[in-house]
Amino acid sequence: MDVSLNTIFELAKFLKKRTVAITGRADPAAFKALLTARDRGWLDPLACGQSLEPLRPQMDLLLPNADIREARDGALELLENGKVEALLDTGPLDEDLFSFLDHLAATDNGTRVISYVSVFRSVRNGRLTLFTDTLIHTSPSLKEKAGIIQNAASVAEALGIEHPKVAALGPIEIVNPAIPSTVDAAALAKMAERGQLGDVIVEGPLAMDNAESAEAAHHKGIESPVPGDVDIYLFPDLESALLSTQFVRCLGPFEVAGVVAGTKAPVIIHSPADSPESWLHNIVLGLLQGKRI
Repeated sequence: MDVSLNTIFELAKFLKKRTVAITGRADPAAFKALLTARDRGWLDPLACGQSLEPLRPQMDLLLPNADIREARDGALELLENGKVEALLDTGPLDEDLFSFLDHLAATDNGTRVISYVSVFRSVRNGRLTLFTDTLIHTSPSLKEKAGIIQNAASVAEALGIEHPKVAALGPIEIVNPAIPSTVDAAALAKMAERGQLGDVIVEGPLAMDNAESAEAAHHKGIESPVPGDVDIYLFPDLESALLSTQFVRCLGPFEVAGVVAGTKAPVIIHSPADSPESWLHNIVLGLLQGKRI
């Protein structure tokens, strides 16, 4: 079975070219993907900062004397002035970058929840599958989990997944007040049932065996269209999300890519949870997500 993410590139044919400000450190894998994306007509890049001097022969270099932090500030200014339409940062994933992302959460209507969605093709059935949040929220609150689901649903829809089914995971499939993740999962399922989370179906709490198998769920008395047909796995915390994503990467020769969701403009980064070769996929995911912003 082909378990690569190359089918995502088919969606890139419908992308409008965007002007993208590039910041971060020198990263040969990111540079290679960036130039490929430019040559394919997906983006028009502008490098920012001293660390990106190696890109000067390939594109315009702005702020040539700026360090990474100063370059990020300059890129935000370009975005706010309408001179670029998206941002790509090659790292490092430090406090400064997360502050950079927080700035992009602010909108005229308040502050959005920003989250990270990891995307891969399932070994079991070859379908695109989403894990979240795999980077940003260590122990998300119920309110944050609601935003994380909405963000992931937006990514799913950008990938052509209609009415995404969400498994709100927990260590057990019953609500136990002593285990907050099970209480949150049940509340999210009720919120979705009442239309508070958009066009999604949420079931929870679900242990992983019940999420993966409709038969196992039925055996536990869970009657729902979600088990065995999950599009989005919502993890209770970052630790479980990262461990599960790393395990998926170890199962076979296929990629895990990722995308920031919830920002007011497309932001393309690369998480440690992503495959080393996934930069080009991340670029496409970021631009596809940008169509919905």
